[in-house]
Amino acid sequence: MDVEEASAPKEGKPVLVILAGAPGSGKSTFCEEVIRVSTRPWVRICQDTVGNGKAGNKAHCLSSATGALKDGKSVFIDRCNLDREQRSEFIKLGGGPQIDVHAVGGKAAAVVNRMLQHKELPKLSEGFSRITFCQNESDVKNALNTYSTLGPLDSLPHGCFGQKNPDSKIQLGIMMFLKKAEVPVAAASRESGIEDPTSQTLGKNNSCCKDKETLSSIPDNANSEMKEVESQAVGSAGSHANQVSPDDIPTLVFPSISTSDFQFNHEKAADIIFEKVAEFSNKFRNARLVLIDFSHKSKILSLVKAKVAGKNIDTHKFFTHVGDITHLYSRGGLRCNVIANVANW
Repeated sequence: MDVEEASAPKEGKPVLVILAGAPGSGKSTFCEEVIRVSTRPWVRICQDTVGNGKAGNKAHCLSSATGALKDGKSVFIDRCNLDREQRSEFIKLGGGPQIDVHAVGGKAAAVVNRMLQHKELPKLSEGFSRITFCQNESDVKNALNTYSTLGPLDSLPHGCFGQKNPDSKIQLGIMMFLKKAEVPVAAASRESGIEDPTSQTLGKNNSCCKDKETLSSIPDNANSEMKEVESQAVGSAGSHANQVSPDDIPTLVFPSISTSDFQFNHEKAADIIFEKVAEFSNKFRNARLVLIDFSHKSKILSLVKAKVAGKNIDTHKFFTHVGDITHLYSRGGLRCNVIANVANW
């Protein structure tokens, strides 16, 4: 990390960091980790808790952020901030040289996600002095270290960091998951002499991936990783096909959208999730989906479970889970191959 030490002023400038990312992408965890170890005074502004621990609205967030900045504290704006309009009013809070306005975010799986089809990545022209793109886990760790070690008198270099390919929409992890889920079906079909439609090019025929981009959009090094996954999957589809344990089944976990950033019809949302799960289950026979939320009281979990009950959905292919999606591996429990950035509906 390149930190520019402020030699002249006795007090450093507050930093306003606007986090950009879908629900479940780790924004809150990022804030908590930085605040836990940083010597700089930080305040996290989250719309879910801004009203004295209860959900508020954008106006509450703006008011709280303004007050914290006036007190000389640095601020995290923990909202989705997926487009320029959502970010604009918060950027205005940093107008002038007294406050640095940063953005930290990553690319999500727009190729399999309706909500992110029109996502606008942050640009310096919006008024940011610094933008950090996190493409992978290593980038996230670096960003955490950067802000965790940013002292009260320090400042960060301006510019755009970590943006490798601004036009790419494919999240490699999910594409590898879909490929892995597909291969055993194709292998089994070849052994029986029956051609399965899912063995064709994923980008052309998979209704879960209606984006115009195909697998040819993925970098060369990604293709080699996919071949390795494919090789492993074909091997598991052979003589040991009937001995597969639940932990060996390709599993994609996706979070419920429970944040107050989005006001939506829960019944309709549950219908869409159910429809997509049914579609996925019919297409990929060797894979499973898991919908996760923090609480047993989750309305979305209850609605989806009610819709699945009595329907022709294999409970080994789809089920719900209560827990923190950002700590599935570190805290044990459910094992998965891919954690989606946001619910795939």
